[in-house]
Amino acid sequence: MGYHPPFPSHPPRSPALEICALASGSKGNAVYVGSDGRGVLVDVGLAAGEVERRLGAVGLGPDRVAAVVVTHEHRDHVRGVGAWGRRYRVPVYMTEPCRCRVETVLAGPGLRNVDVRPFEPGVPFEVGGLELRPVDSCHDAAEPVGFRISDGAAALGFATDLGFASHPVREALRGVDLLYLESNHDVDRLWNGPYPWPLKQRIRSRHGHLSNDACAELVADLLHPHLETVILGHLSETNNEPRLAFEATARVLRHAGAAGDVTLLVARQDRPGRRVASRRTPREPVR
Repeated sequence: MGYHPPFPSHPPRSPALEICALASGSKGNAVYVGSDGRGVLVDVGLAAGEVERRLGAVGLGPDRVAAVVVTHEHRDHVRGVGAWGRRYRVPVYMTEPCRCRVETVLAGPGLRNVDVRPFEPGVPFEVGGLELRPVDSCHDAAEPVGFRISDGAAALGFATDLGFASHPVREALRGVDLLYLESNHDVDRLWNGPYPWPLKQRIRSRHGHLSNDACAELVADLLHPHLETVILGHLSETNNEPRLAFEATARVLRHAGAAGDVTLLVARQDRPGRRVASRRTPREPVR
């Protein structure tokens, strides 16, 4: 299993659950998750126009986006949330503590004239033909969350910006077909890199970010015979490289004898990745 960067592709409308990382990293995050031609954006951390451009680059359009769901209020996840909600008149889902913080993060109109709909961790909700189950995460933000997302046939686990993978997070991600996980930094590069000491401590804390090795351990714990794809996201441009993140998780897949069964990809900051659809169709019941 060699390292092959993801590339844009233009598959036809898929009836299966699919994911496409439009941007991933500290400069902005946005991920499309959909099924049967309709879905959601998880975070809009770039300008709304740039997210629209990247959707178009992978054969999608704003009309495919039924809503935006927000993991937490840091600017690299919410920069374009207000503009997207106003421009395309779609609801934006976030927790109430997150909404209060987003109002202070966004300049100008903020969330004015945006249809903000609150959700609570642990309480599932439906949007765009998908069921989303938010789970409490561990990050230095106001009630950050990850998600288990299902179209009734396949399931996807989504967890970034977390200092460690708690038991509730692991259980929410267990048994999914597709995984999108943070692989933020190489520990040696972080400790020996240019960041000031307090920032290094924050990143390595229980409310910081997952290292490559911690991500790989999580994948090893979640590995099961029906896992199809793992996408590594939120890589630090200063303290990581795609090949390092890839190799850390590839090692655990090889050790488990699953290297030939699980597709492993790395999401990038500067360009969208490929659209990845589950092999499980809506005619097959979700486990």
